[in-house]
Amino acid sequence: MNGWMKFFTGCALIALVSACAPVPQPPLQPLTAPAVNSGGKAAKIDNFQIIIDSSLSMEEGGKYFITARDIASRINQGIPADLTYNSGLRTFGHNSYQSKNPTNLIYGMTRHDRQTFHDRLGTIQYIGGTSPLAAALNAATQDLKTAGGKSAIIVISDGLDMDNAPAAAQQAKEQLGDNLCIYTIAVGNQRNSMGHKVLEKVAQAGQCGFATTAANLADAGAMAQFVATVFLTEPAPKPAPAPVVLDSDGDGVPDHLDKCPNTPRGVAVDTQGCPLDSDGDGVADYLDKCPGTPAGVRVDTDGCPTVLSLRINFGFDSANVSTEFDSELAKAAACISNYPGHEVALIGHTDSAGPEAYNQTLSEQRAVAVKNALVERFNVPAAKMVARGMGEEKPVADNKTEEGRALNRRVDVACGYAVQ
Repeated sequence: MNGWMKFFTGCALIALVSACAPVPQPPLQPLTAPAVNSGGKAAKIDNFQIIIDSSLSMEEGGKYFITARDIASRINQGIPADLTYNSGLRTFGHNSYQSKNPTNLIYGMTRHDRQTFHDRLGTIQYIGGTSPLAAALNAATQDLKTAGGKSAIIVISDGLDMDNAPAAAQQAKEQLGDNLCIYTIAVGNQRNSMGHKVLEKVAQAGQCGFATTAANLADAGAMAQFVATVFLTEPAPKPAPAPVVLDSDGDGVPDHLDKCPNTPRGVAVDTQGCPLDSDGDGVADYLDKCPGTPAGVRVDTDGCPTVLSLRINFGFDSANVSTEFDSELAKAAACISNYPGHEVALIGHTDSAGPEAYNQTLSEQRAVAVKNALVERFNVPAAKMVARGMGEEKPVADNKTEEGRALNRRVDVACGYAVQ
């Protein structure tokens, strides 16, 4: 057997022994770094999955897998603890001692917990298989599609022996669209241009995200910037505060729409802030002492139909209406004409002198006398008037004085009253 044959045979035997009895990776150091917070930033994504390369090439050149594992651990520790993400950790290319599957989801997808993530990262012990990154990307796509929302895939690998990975990344983008960004972190010798270019193509297929290297993230500040870029964004601007709407009188109608400012508290108002006037007589309900006044009837400040007291000097025990009081009768005629369609009551009154029954009759006679005078002298239709007497029941002055008794001997014209 020549020297070269011996060399290759020896190498094969070494590889065979190595494959049969792989050496476990050094244990992952305990998680000791304190948790960080977002500093007021918002979550840029809803989900992320870190895909770590455990293939044979990652064991070469000074244990590249240890570097990749360290990168994943630092990313985990840099994720703000005050924000909520769904996370996953996927491995591919491991030795059959680790798993016989080409790719395994060893954590998630679940709400991110940095300690549990760290513990699961430490379970990757046996590396040394092939490099099926395409299979890992396909599986991650389904994981993130199920999770919904915006997602990021972070691939940590040397990029070797995975030429079909860019096509798998393109398929992932086609399925998840704008909800997916892909980031790659190349480990291994910087002169490994072939593997780095593959990873660059994987990142480019995501159309957002980028490719970088472990060397670029060695500095703590660079790693913090990477985490901020992938995981954080500016919070949405707070909505402008609602403009202060003044309602000075508290009636529920803003001042700029209130046509009746300074309405008393508790008064019912319309949409323009004016007190309700249900009978439309011009006197607000809360002031109206005679609600339900017929439409068109003139009222006083209390909302009651106008009552005109005629200044006719009825003598004691008299119902005579002399022509000297025609000016008063003219007022009554004008008042009656203001209310077409309404029957007007002429109500006679007396003072308190004499028997009550007698005064009742006398008051009726005075009302009839005024009615007749209005018919004869002013052509007021008799049908528009009804004569009634109230006797001595409704005095307007003191019956103990002569002046008061004279004022009580009167006839009121109740203009606008609907006579029942």
